[in-house]
Amino acid sequence: METSNQLKKNSLGLWSIIFFVVAAASPLTGVVGAVPVAFFAGNGAGVPGVFLLAGLILLVFTFGYVAMSRHVVNAGAFYSYISIGLGRKWGVAGLKVALLAYAAIQLSVVSMFGFFSQMYVADHFHLDLPWWLFSLTMLIAVLALGVEKVEIGGKVLGVLMLMEIGIVLLTDIGLLAQHGAAALEFSSFLPSVATGGAMGIAMIFAIGSFVGFEATAIYSEECREPEKVIPRATLLAVMLITAFFAFTTWTFVQALGAGQVAAVASKDPGRFVFDLAKSALGGWAVEAMSLLLITSLFAATQAFHNTMSRYLFVMGRDGFLWSGLGKIRKGRGTPYVASAVQTAGMLLAVILAAAAKLDPMAVVFPSMSAIGTMAILLLQGAVSVAVFTFFLRNKQLKVSVWSGRIAPVLAAVCMFWALIKVIQNLDVLSGSSSSTIFILPYFVFGAALLGYGLAWMLSRFFPERYARLGQIVENLG
Repeated sequence: METSNQLKKNSLGLWSIIFFVVAAASPLTGVVGAVPVAFFAGNGAGVPGVFLLAGLILLVFTFGYVAMSRHVVNAGAFYSYISIGLGRKWGVAGLKVALLAYAAIQLSVVSMFGFFSQMYVADHFHLDLPWWLFSLTMLIAVLALGVEKVEIGGKVLGVLMLMEIGIVLLTDIGLLAQHGAAALEFSSFLPSVATGGAMGIAMIFAIGSFVGFEATAIYSEECREPEKVIPRATLLAVMLITAFFAFTTWTFVQALGAGQVAAVASKDPGRFVFDLAKSALGGWAVEAMSLLLITSLFAATQAFHNTMSRYLFVMGRDGFLWSGLGKIRKGRGTPYVASAVQTAGMLLAVILAAAAKLDPMAVVFPSMSAIGTMAILLLQGAVSVAVFTFFLRNKQLKVSVWSGRIAPVLAAVCMFWALIKVIQNLDVLSGSSSSTIFILPYFVFGAALLGYGLAWMLSRFFPERYARLGQIVENLG
Protein backbone atom coordinates (compact mmCIF):
# COMPACT_ATOMS: atom_id res chain seq x y z
CA MET A 1 0.00 0.00 0.00
CA GLU A 2 2.92 2.32 0.62
CA THR A 3 5.32 3.64 -1.94
CA SER A 4 7.35 6.33 -0.17
CA ASN A 5 7.94 7.98 3.16
CA GLN A 6 6.80 11.46 2.17
CA LEU A 7 3.39 12.79 3.17
CA LYS A 8 1.07 13.93 0.40
CA LYS A 9 2.19 17.28 -0.99
CA ASN A 10 -0.12 20.25 -1.56
CA SER A 11 -3.07 18.53 0.14
CA LEU A 12 -3.78 21.31 2.66
CA GLY A 13 -4.48 25.00 2.37
CA LEU A 14 -4.34 27.83 4.91
CA TRP A 15 -7.84 27.43 6.32
CA SER A 16 -7.67 23.63 6.51
CA ILE A 17 -4.65 23.94 8.79
CA ILE A 18 -6.33 26.65 10.87
CA PHE A 19 -9.37 24.40 11.25
CA PHE A 20 -7.14 21.61 12.56
CA VAL A 21 -5.31 23.68 15.15
CA VAL A 22 -8.28 25.74 16.37
CA ALA A 23 -10.29 22.54 16.65
CA ALA A 24 -7.48 21.08 18.77
CA ALA A 25 -7.93 24.05 21.12
CA SER A 26 -11.59 22.93 21.36
CA PRO A 27 -13.11 26.39 21.97
CA LEU A 28 -16.44 25.22 23.36
CA THR A 29 -14.74 22.77 25.72
CA GLY A 30 -12.56 25.59 27.01
CA VAL A 31 -15.55 27.88 27.51
CA VAL A 32 -17.63 25.25 29.32
CA GLY A 33 -14.84 23.61 31.31
CA ALA A 34 -11.98 26.06 31.88
CA VAL A 35 -13.60 29.50 31.93
CA PRO A 36 -15.85 29.00 35.02
CA VAL A 37 -12.90 27.73 37.08
CA ALA A 38 -10.72 30.60 35.85
CA PHE A 39 -13.39 33.02 37.10
CA PHE A 40 -13.83 31.69 40.63
CA ALA A 41 -10.37 30.21 41.30
CA GLY A 42 -8.50 32.91 39.39
CA ASN A 43 -9.05 36.64 39.35
CA GLY A 44 -12.76 37.03 38.58
CA ALA A 45 -13.50 39.99 36.34
CA GLY A 46 -9.84 40.11 35.30
CA VAL A 47 -10.09 36.84 33.32
CA PRO A 48 -10.75 38.56 29.94
CA GLY A 49 -7.57 40.59 30.41
CA VAL A 50 -5.66 37.43 31.33
CA PHE A 51 -6.80 35.75 28.10
CA LEU A 52 -5.60 38.79 26.19
CA LEU A 53 -2.25 38.66 28.00
CA ALA A 54 -1.94 34.91 27.36
CA GLY A 55 -2.58 35.55 23.69
CA LEU A 56 0.14 38.21 23.62
CA ILE A 57 2.61 35.82 25.29
CA LEU A 58 1.88 33.11 22.73
CA LEU A 59 2.05 35.67 19.94
CA VAL A 60 5.57 36.52 21.11
CA PHE A 61 6.35 32.80 20.99
CA THR A 62 5.06 32.53 17.43
CA PHE A 63 7.43 35.18 16.09
CA GLY A 64 10.47 32.99 16.67
CA TYR A 65 8.54 29.83 15.90
CA VAL A 66 7.36 30.99 12.47
CA ALA A 67 10.75 32.56 11.68
CA MET A 68 12.35 29.14 12.10
CA SER A 69 9.49 27.42 10.24
CA ARG A 70 10.68 29.13 7.07
CA HIS A 71 13.85 27.04 7.30
CA VAL A 72 12.38 23.79 8.67
CA VAL A 73 9.79 22.07 6.47
CA ASN A 74 9.14 18.84 8.34
CA ALA A 75 6.27 16.97 9.97
CA GLY A 76 8.19 16.62 13.23
CA ALA A 77 7.42 20.18 14.41
CA PHE A 78 8.75 20.49 17.99
CA TYR A 79 11.02 17.47 17.49
CA SER A 80 12.50 18.99 14.38
CA TYR A 81 12.95 22.44 15.88
CA ILE A 82 14.60 21.21 19.08
CA SER A 83 16.81 18.75 17.15
CA ILE A 84 18.12 21.44 14.86
CA GLY A 85 18.44 24.11 17.55
CA LEU A 86 19.75 22.07 20.49
CA GLY A 87 20.93 18.77 19.02
CA ARG A 88 19.48 15.37 18.23
CA LYS A 89 19.52 14.05 21.80
CA TRP A 90 17.46 16.98 23.08
CA GLY A 91 15.26 16.63 20.00
CA VAL A 92 14.44 13.04 20.91
CA ALA A 93 13.80 14.16 24.49
CA GLY A 94 11.36 16.74 23.12
CA LEU A 95 9.74 14.11 20.95
CA LYS A 96 9.07 11.88 23.97
CA VAL A 97 7.55 14.82 25.84
CA ALA A 98 5.43 15.74 22.80
CA LEU A 99 4.10 12.20 22.51
CA LEU A 100 3.26 12.20 26.22
CA ALA A 101 1.56 15.60 25.90
CA TYR A 102 -0.69 14.73 23.00
CA ALA A 103 -1.44 11.25 24.32
CA ALA A 104 -2.47 12.69 27.69
CA ILE A 105 -4.56 15.46 26.16
CA GLN A 106 -6.22 13.10 23.72
CA LEU A 107 -7.07 10.67 26.51
CA SER A 108 -8.54 13.49 28.59
CA VAL A 109 -10.68 14.63 25.67
CA VAL A 110 -11.75 11.06 24.83
CA SER A 111 -12.85 10.44 28.43
CA MET A 112 -14.77 13.72 28.47
CA PHE A 113 -16.45 12.76 25.19
CA GLY A 114 -17.58 9.46 26.69
CA PHE A 115 -18.93 11.17 29.81
CA PHE A 116 -21.03 13.81 28.02
CA SER A 117 -22.18 11.38 25.32
CA GLN A 118 -23.40 9.01 28.01
CA MET A 119 -25.33 11.85 29.67
CA TYR A 120 -26.81 13.05 26.38
CA VAL A 121 -28.01 9.61 25.30
CA ALA A 122 -29.42 8.86 28.76
CA ASP A 123 -31.31 12.17 28.90
CA HIS A 124 -32.69 12.08 25.35
CA PHE A 125 -33.02 8.38 24.53
CA HIS A 126 -33.22 6.83 28.01
CA LEU A 127 -30.44 4.37 27.26
CA ASP A 128 -28.01 3.59 30.05
CA LEU A 129 -24.79 2.78 28.22
CA PRO A 130 -21.25 2.90 29.70
CA TRP A 131 -19.13 5.98 28.93
CA TRP A 132 -16.25 3.91 27.58
CA LEU A 133 -18.44 2.45 24.81
CA PHE A 134 -18.90 5.94 23.34
CA SER A 135 -15.18 6.66 23.67
CA LEU A 136 -14.16 3.46 21.89
CA THR A 137 -16.64 4.03 19.07
CA MET A 138 -15.45 7.58 18.56
CA LEU A 139 -11.79 6.51 18.41
CA ILE A 140 -12.55 4.07 15.60
CA ALA A 141 -14.42 6.77 13.66
CA VAL A 142 -11.51 9.18 14.12
CA LEU A 143 -9.10 6.57 12.79
CA ALA A 144 -11.23 6.07 9.68
CA LEU A 145 -11.20 9.80 8.94
CA GLY A 146 -7.52 10.14 9.70
CA VAL A 147 -6.30 7.45 7.30
CA GLU A 148 -8.80 8.04 4.52
CA LYS A 149 -7.67 11.50 3.50
CA VAL A 150 -6.48 14.43 5.53
CA GLU A 151 -8.72 16.89 3.66
CA ILE A 152 -11.83 14.97 4.75
CA GLY A 153 -10.78 15.42 8.35
CA GLY A 154 -10.20 19.09 7.71
CA LYS A 155 -13.69 19.60 6.26
CA VAL A 156 -15.34 17.75 9.12
CA LEU A 157 -13.36 19.74 11.68
CA GLY A 158 -14.16 22.98 9.91
CA VAL A 159 -17.92 22.46 10.02
CA LEU A 160 -17.92 21.34 13.65
CA MET A 161 -15.64 24.17 14.71
CA LEU A 162 -17.78 26.83 13.04
CA MET A 163 -20.90 25.45 14.68
CA GLU A 164 -19.42 25.38 18.19
CA ILE A 165 -17.96 28.86 17.85
CA GLY A 166 -21.26 30.04 16.39
CA ILE A 167 -23.38 28.96 19.37
CA VAL A 168 -20.98 30.66 21.80
CA LEU A 169 -20.92 33.89 19.78
CA LEU A 170 -24.72 33.87 19.56
CA THR A 171 -24.79 33.59 23.33
CA ASP A 172 -22.34 36.49 23.59
CA ILE A 173 -24.46 38.68 21.31
CA GLY A 174 -27.62 37.74 23.18
CA LEU A 175 -26.07 38.69 26.52
CA LEU A 176 -24.84 42.03 25.19
CA ALA A 177 -28.23 42.78 23.64
CA GLN A 178 -29.89 42.31 27.03
CA HIS A 179 -27.77 44.98 28.67
CA GLY A 180 -27.40 47.58 25.94
CA ALA A 181 -24.37 49.56 24.86
CA ALA A 182 -24.72 52.14 27.62
CA ALA A 183 -24.15 49.54 30.35
CA LEU A 184 -20.91 48.16 28.89
CA GLU A 185 -17.63 48.69 30.73
CA PHE A 186 -14.07 47.58 30.03
CA SER A 187 -12.42 47.41 33.45
CA SER A 188 -11.52 43.74 32.81
CA PHE A 189 -8.73 44.88 30.50
CA LEU A 190 -7.18 47.36 32.95
CA PRO A 191 -3.73 46.16 34.12
CA SER A 192 -4.72 46.55 37.77
CA VAL A 193 -7.73 44.24 37.30
CA ALA A 194 -6.13 41.73 34.91
CA THR A 195 -3.11 41.23 37.20
CA GLY A 196 -5.10 41.22 40.43
CA GLY A 197 -6.33 38.32 42.53
CA ALA A 198 -5.04 34.84 41.74
CA MET A 199 -3.84 35.94 38.31
CA GLY A 200 -1.38 33.02 38.06
CA ILE A 201 -4.16 30.44 38.33
CA ALA A 202 -6.26 32.23 35.72
CA MET A 203 -3.21 32.33 33.43
CA ILE A 204 -2.84 28.53 33.70
CA PHE A 205 -6.36 27.99 32.38
CA ALA A 206 -5.92 30.70 29.75
CA ILE A 207 -2.72 29.25 28.29
CA GLY A 208 -4.18 25.75 28.53
CA SER A 209 -7.01 26.90 26.26
CA PHE A 210 -4.49 27.49 23.46
CA VAL A 211 -3.05 23.96 23.49
CA GLY A 212 -2.78 22.69 19.92
CA PHE A 213 -2.16 25.96 18.07
CA GLU A 214 1.53 25.10 17.66
CA ALA A 215 0.63 22.05 15.55
CA THR A 216 0.57 24.14 12.37
CA ALA A 217 4.18 23.19 11.59
CA ILE A 218 3.31 19.49 11.70
CA TYR A 219 1.45 19.94 8.40
CA SER A 220 4.32 21.74 6.65
CA GLU A 221 5.08 18.79 4.37
CA GLU A 222 1.47 18.56 3.25
CA CYS A 223 0.50 22.20 2.71
CA ARG A 224 0.87 24.46 -0.28
CA GLU A 225 3.75 26.95 -0.01
CA PRO A 226 4.68 26.00 3.59
CA GLU A 227 7.12 28.89 3.97
CA LYS A 228 4.14 31.25 3.61
CA VAL A 229 1.17 29.21 4.82
CA ILE A 230 2.63 27.93 8.12
CA PRO A 231 3.54 31.38 9.51
CA ARG A 232 0.19 32.82 8.48
CA ALA A 233 -1.76 29.89 9.90
CA THR A 234 0.10 30.05 13.22
CA LEU A 235 -0.39 33.78 13.68
CA LEU A 236 -4.03 33.65 12.62
CA ALA A 237 -4.75 30.71 14.93
CA VAL A 238 -3.33 32.54 17.95
CA MET A 239 -5.20 35.76 17.13
CA LEU A 240 -8.51 33.98 16.52
CA ILE A 241 -8.29 31.96 19.75
CA THR A 242 -7.31 35.08 21.72
CA ALA A 243 -10.14 37.18 20.30
CA PHE A 244 -12.69 34.42 20.90
CA PHE A 245 -11.87 33.79 24.56
CA ALA A 246 -11.24 37.42 25.48
CA PHE A 247 -14.51 38.57 23.90
CA THR A 248 -16.57 35.69 25.31
CA THR A 249 -15.32 36.04 28.88
CA TRP A 250 -15.82 39.81 28.66
CA THR A 251 -19.47 39.34 27.69
CA PHE A 252 -19.92 37.02 30.68
CA VAL A 253 -18.59 39.78 32.94
CA GLN A 254 -21.01 42.26 31.35
CA ALA A 255 -23.94 39.89 31.92
CA LEU A 256 -23.23 39.14 35.58
CA GLY A 257 -21.26 42.18 36.72
CA ALA A 258 -17.60 42.51 37.60
CA GLY A 259 -18.28 42.03 41.29
CA GLN A 260 -20.54 38.99 40.94
CA VAL A 261 -19.12 36.86 38.10
CA ALA A 262 -16.72 34.88 40.32
CA ALA A 263 -19.40 34.10 42.92
CA VAL A 264 -21.93 32.97 40.30
CA ALA A 265 -19.35 30.75 38.59
CA SER A 266 -18.43 29.07 41.88
CA LYS A 267 -22.02 28.01 42.66
CA ASP A 268 -22.32 25.52 39.79
CA PRO A 269 -19.33 25.59 37.42
CA GLY A 270 -20.71 22.77 35.28
CA ARG A 271 -23.93 24.68 34.53
CA PHE A 272 -22.43 28.19 34.45
CA VAL A 273 -22.18 28.61 30.67
CA PHE A 274 -25.36 26.65 29.96
CA ASP A 275 -27.33 28.93 32.28
CA LEU A 276 -25.96 32.00 30.50
CA ALA A 277 -26.90 30.51 27.13
CA LYS A 278 -30.42 29.79 28.35
CA SER A 279 -30.88 33.33 29.68
CA ALA A 280 -29.61 34.85 26.43
CA LEU A 281 -31.20 32.57 23.83
CA GLY A 282 -33.63 30.21 25.51
CA GLY A 283 -33.78 26.48 26.22
CA TRP A 284 -32.94 25.48 22.65
CA ALA A 285 -29.45 26.94 23.08
CA VAL A 286 -28.74 24.58 25.97
CA GLU A 287 -29.76 21.62 23.81
CA ALA A 288 -27.63 22.83 20.91
CA MET A 289 -24.65 23.57 23.14
CA SER A 290 -24.86 20.15 24.79
CA LEU A 291 -24.74 18.43 21.41
CA LEU A 292 -22.05 20.73 20.04
CA LEU A 293 -19.91 20.11 23.11
CA ILE A 294 -19.85 16.44 22.09
CA THR A 295 -18.98 17.28 18.49
CA SER A 296 -16.34 19.73 19.76
CA LEU A 297 -14.67 16.92 21.69
CA PHE A 298 -14.85 14.73 18.59
CA ALA A 299 -13.17 17.47 16.54
CA ALA A 300 -10.45 17.92 19.15
CA THR A 301 -9.78 14.18 19.18
CA GLN A 302 -9.47 14.18 15.38
CA ALA A 303 -6.97 17.04 15.56
CA PHE A 304 -4.83 15.39 18.24
CA HIS A 305 -5.01 12.09 16.36
CA ASN A 306 -3.50 13.80 13.33
CA THR A 307 -0.82 15.42 15.47
CA MET A 308 0.22 12.21 17.24
CA SER A 309 0.21 10.10 14.09
CA ARG A 310 2.57 12.54 12.39
CA TYR A 311 4.96 12.50 15.35
CA LEU A 312 5.01 8.69 15.24
CA PHE A 313 5.43 8.84 11.46
CA VAL A 314 8.57 10.96 11.83
CA MET A 315 9.97 8.64 14.52
CA GLY A 316 9.52 5.64 12.23
CA ARG A 317 10.83 7.45 9.18
CA ASP A 318 13.92 8.72 11.01
CA GLY A 319 14.72 5.24 12.32
CA PHE A 320 14.16 5.85 16.02
CA LEU A 321 11.20 3.47 16.29
CA TRP A 322 9.76 0.66 14.18
CA SER A 323 10.26 1.63 10.54
CA GLY A 324 6.70 0.58 9.71
CA LEU A 325 5.49 3.75 11.39
CA GLY A 326 7.04 5.69 8.51
CA LYS A 327 4.79 4.10 5.90
CA ILE A 328 2.06 6.04 4.11
CA ARG A 329 -1.08 4.98 2.32
CA LYS A 330 -0.78 4.89 -1.45
CA GLY A 331 -3.02 7.42 -3.16
CA ARG A 332 -3.91 9.13 0.11
CA GLY A 333 -0.55 10.27 1.43
CA THR A 334 -1.57 9.70 5.06
CA PRO A 335 0.51 7.91 7.76
CA TYR A 336 -1.94 5.05 8.12
CA VAL A 337 0.29 2.73 10.17
CA ALA A 338 1.13 5.45 12.70
CA SER A 339 -2.57 6.33 12.89
CA ALA A 340 -3.53 2.72 13.58
CA VAL A 341 -0.81 2.25 16.22
CA GLN A 342 -1.66 5.37 18.19
CA THR A 343 -5.39 4.56 18.01
CA ALA A 344 -4.67 1.09 19.39
CA GLY A 345 -2.84 2.76 22.30
CA MET A 346 -5.81 5.02 23.02
CA LEU A 347 -8.24 2.10 22.84
CA LEU A 348 -6.12 0.17 25.34
CA ALA A 349 -5.93 3.19 27.68
CA VAL A 350 -9.72 3.60 27.68
CA ILE A 351 -10.23 -0.12 28.32
CA LEU A 352 -7.80 -0.04 31.25
CA ALA A 353 -9.49 3.05 32.71
CA ALA A 354 -12.87 1.34 32.40
CA ALA A 355 -11.56 -1.87 33.96
CA ALA A 356 -10.12 0.10 36.88
CA LYS A 357 -13.48 1.90 37.25
CA LEU A 358 -11.86 5.33 37.04
CA ASP A 359 -14.31 8.21 36.84
CA PRO A 360 -13.85 9.85 33.41
CA MET A 361 -14.41 13.41 34.69
CA ALA A 362 -13.20 13.25 38.29
CA VAL A 363 -10.01 11.28 37.64
CA VAL A 364 -9.05 10.70 33.99
CA PHE A 365 -9.81 14.13 32.54
CA PRO A 366 -8.18 16.38 35.18
CA SER A 367 -5.03 14.28 35.68
CA MET A 368 -4.39 13.84 31.95
CA SER A 369 -5.09 17.54 31.29
CA ALA A 370 -2.53 18.51 33.93
CA ILE A 371 0.14 16.27 32.37
CA GLY A 372 -0.61 17.59 28.90
CA THR A 373 -0.46 21.24 29.94
CA MET A 374 2.89 20.82 31.72
CA ALA A 375 4.37 18.92 28.79
CA ILE A 376 3.29 21.52 26.23
CA LEU A 377 4.68 24.39 28.31
CA LEU A 378 8.01 22.55 28.70
CA LEU A 379 8.13 21.98 24.94
CA GLN A 380 7.29 25.58 24.09
CA GLY A 381 10.01 26.80 26.42
CA ALA A 382 12.53 24.39 24.87
CA VAL A 383 11.53 25.40 21.35
CA SER A 384 12.05 29.06 22.24
CA VAL A 385 15.57 28.27 23.42
CA ALA A 386 16.14 26.21 20.25
CA VAL A 387 15.02 29.09 18.04
CA PHE A 388 17.44 31.45 19.77
CA THR A 389 20.41 29.08 19.40
CA PHE A 390 19.49 28.22 15.80
CA PHE A 391 19.67 31.81 14.61
CA LEU A 392 22.69 32.47 16.81
CA ARG A 393 24.59 29.71 14.98
CA ASN A 394 23.22 30.56 11.55
CA LYS A 395 23.91 34.26 11.36
CA GLN A 396 23.82 34.15 7.56
CA LEU A 397 20.05 33.63 7.65
CA LYS A 398 17.95 36.75 7.35
CA VAL A 399 15.88 37.31 10.46
CA SER A 400 15.02 40.38 12.51
CA VAL A 401 16.54 40.94 15.94
CA TRP A 402 13.05 40.72 17.40
CA SER A 403 12.15 37.34 15.86
CA GLY A 404 15.55 35.73 16.19
CA ARG A 405 16.75 37.10 19.53
CA ILE A 406 14.34 39.07 21.72
CA ALA A 407 11.05 37.18 21.16
CA PRO A 408 12.50 33.69 21.80
CA VAL A 409 14.09 34.81 25.08
CA LEU A 410 10.89 36.48 26.29
CA ALA A 411 8.83 33.45 25.25
CA ALA A 412 11.16 31.03 27.06
CA VAL A 413 10.94 33.06 30.28
CA CYS A 414 7.13 33.23 30.07
CA MET A 415 6.70 29.52 29.29
CA PHE A 416 8.94 28.36 32.12
CA TRP A 417 7.22 30.80 34.48
CA ALA A 418 3.84 29.37 33.49
CA LEU A 419 5.17 25.83 33.95
CA ILE A 420 6.27 26.65 37.50
CA LYS A 421 2.83 28.14 38.24
CA VAL A 422 1.14 24.99 36.93
CA ILE A 423 3.27 22.77 39.17
CA GLN A 424 2.55 24.99 42.17
CA ASN A 425 -1.21 24.89 41.52
CA LEU A 426 -1.69 21.30 40.34
CA ASP A 427 -4.39 20.73 42.94
CA VAL A 428 -6.48 23.55 41.44
CA LEU A 429 -5.78 22.59 37.83
CA SER A 430 -6.56 18.91 38.37
CA GLY A 431 -9.46 19.44 40.75
CA SER A 432 -7.90 17.01 43.23
CA SER A 433 -6.79 17.66 46.80
CA SER A 434 -4.76 14.44 46.94
CA SER A 435 -1.03 14.87 47.57
CA THR A 436 -0.35 12.22 44.92
CA ILE A 437 -1.32 14.74 42.23
CA PHE A 438 2.10 16.36 42.68
CA ILE A 439 3.72 13.20 41.32
CA LEU A 440 2.51 14.13 37.82
CA PRO A 441 5.45 16.47 36.97
CA TYR A 442 7.78 13.49 37.31
CA PHE A 443 6.05 11.85 34.35
CA VAL A 444 6.78 14.90 32.20
CA PHE A 445 10.41 15.38 33.16
CA GLY A 446 10.88 11.61 33.23
CA ALA A 447 9.74 11.39 29.61
CA ALA A 448 12.33 14.01 28.63
CA LEU A 449 15.12 12.17 30.47
CA LEU A 450 14.05 8.87 28.95
CA GLY A 451 14.18 10.31 25.44
CA TYR A 452 17.59 11.85 26.02
CA GLY A 453 18.89 8.63 27.54
CA LEU A 454 17.65 6.52 24.66
CA ALA A 455 19.27 8.85 22.14
CA TRP A 456 22.53 8.74 24.11
CA MET A 457 22.50 4.93 24.15
CA LEU A 458 21.80 4.89 20.43
CA SER A 459 24.73 7.22 19.75
CA ARG A 460 27.07 5.13 21.92
CA PHE A 461 26.12 1.57 20.96
CA PHE A 462 24.54 2.00 17.52
CA PRO A 463 26.46 4.92 15.97
CA GLU A 464 25.48 4.10 12.39
CA ARG A 465 21.81 4.14 13.22
CA TYR A 466 22.25 7.31 15.25
CA ALA A 467 24.02 8.94 12.30
CA ARG A 468 20.98 8.23 10.13
CA LEU A 469 18.62 9.59 12.76
CA GLY A 470 17.25 12.94 11.71
CA GLN A 471 18.84 13.11 8.26
CA ILE A 472 15.60 14.35 6.82
CA VAL A 473 15.15 16.72 9.76
CA GLU A 474 18.55 18.25 9.15
CA ASN A 475 17.76 18.92 5.52
CA LEU A 476 16.71 22.55 5.71
CA GLY A 477 15.84 22.81 2.04
